[in-house]
Amino acid sequence: MMEITGWAKDLLVSRDALVEGQEDDSFRALLPHEVAQALGASEWLSLHFGAGPGADDPGEWLERLGQLLPPEPRIVNARLPHPPTAPRIDATAVLDRELAIQNGIYRFVEDYSASTVYYLFFFHYTVDSDERSTGVVNICLNPDARSAVPQSGNLLRSIEAELEPAPGLEMDNKKIAALYRTAVGAARSEVRKLIAGIEDSANRRMARDTERIRSYYRSLLAQIEKRIVKRAADAEAAEKERGRAQATELDRTAKLEDLIRKHSLRIQVSLMDVLTVTLPVRTISVRLIRKKEERLTNLHWNAMLRKLDLPWCENCGDVARPLFLCETMHCLCKACFGTCPKCGRAFCRVCQPRCKCGGSS
Repeated sequence: MMEITGWAKDLLVSRDALVEGQEDDSFRALLPHEVAQALGASEWLSLHFGAGPGADDPGEWLERLGQLLPPEPRIVNARLPHPPTAPRIDATAVLDRELAIQNGIYRFVEDYSASTVYYLFFFHYTVDSDERSTGVVNICLNPDARSAVPQSGNLLRSIEAELEPAPGLEMDNKKIAALYRTAVGAARSEVRKLIAGIEDSANRRMARDTERIRSYYRSLLAQIEKRIVKRAADAEAAEKERGRAQATELDRTAKLEDLIRKHSLRIQVSLMDVLTVTLPVRTISVRLIRKKEERLTNLHWNAMLRKLDLPWCENCGDVARPLFLCETMHCLCKACFGTCPKCGRAFCRVCQPRCKCGGSS
């Protein structure tokens, strides 16, 4: 619940509340009168989003706190008042340690100090099945290097105390719109990781209920089959039993389809805000090489996190670690350069939506 807690604190602070942190997933706040009225709360608000008795429902509070947000997603420019200069680094050692290329190699070209604009997208997600889960994820993209920041919450926490508004910076709405597809794809991938436990639980219940229904209808159909054999001499009675068998099979199919609808996870992801901030980086130029093909690209070493921003998958937007290269040099994650289950051939989901054998998307 750390992302929800941090987001709630930041939102209340932006509305002039005095926030006092307690444990990682708890805090208290003294609210301005109009904020307290909007939330339907007293001026002293205490929230605890952790597990255990007495915990607050994050879904309920996301909806209540959402009343403090503008009706449309906000785009906010920010800056560090005194940004540091990215120090010199051993670029080759950084690449050897952090850039994992599964089916190719790289060749170092040069590195130099620079700065770049990072885009932090904040998403609210809701997962509905026979139970509901809700939360907040943020995705940080570096479009100049076509890369993403793993665990972007760490970057935000490292700079948020020093950030100040930068209203004079020009907002590139076209770039933000182009980045949205990559960001929302990465957000869905991140949500799938966060709800892995819920998905496993739903799959177990689905398997249990499916086997129960199949066992029940196997027994019914076996009984009907016995009656058909017994009444073989009576054509009309045997035909009536065959009709019962067909109706039973249709009923079984309908029950199994109901189970799929009941246990399927419905994930909704919606954009809340976008924060842009200029940060110091070390630009590392490399040539990515696979067989006879190569691609010149710039990677960025983030001076705030002291880590390499990793290339994003050009199909789904998730962090591509390890990095796979297709024959036309698209950067891909493992899932988007996976093998076809029918023919076993690996193929790029950017170059072709389906395998050439027609067996997989």
